Amino acid sequence: MRNTTKMFTSLTLTALLGVSLAACSSTPEENTAAACESYAAFVGSVAEVKTSLDSGSTVGDIQAARDKVASTYDDLRKSMENVAEDRKGELDTAWNDLNKAVNDVSSSMTVPEAKASLSDDVAKVEAAQEAVGEDLKC
Repeated sequence: MRNTTKMFTSLTLTALLGVSLAACSSTPEENTAAACESYAAFVGSVAEVKTSLDSGSTVGDIQAARDKVASTYDDLRKSMENVAEDRKGELDTAWNDLNKAVNDVSSSMTVPEAKASLSDDVAKVEAAQEAVGEDLKC
């Protein structure tokens, strides 16, 4: 009788654990909503990079703008884990290219030179983010 009670208790606890874990998982709709919020933040930070490059900008300003994009990029990647797997690859490539391009900006470059050297990479990130937005229907 004691063994039966122990086994029943163990099975009950296991079932409760399974139900509680299932209750914590996100639905596809929740994943999409979270990805849309992260996407909006990412779009805003990429737009800030474009507008932050003016005659008063320094390489440090450009790098700070990149850091903000990096933060929102990380949030977007996490929230997209269950959404649009094929778009993540495009976004990864575009982001990695932009990140490398910013790292390659020489402190001896003028702001117009730095802006010109980054414009293609920023355009690629914008194209990738637009594709993600289309998939998410944000």
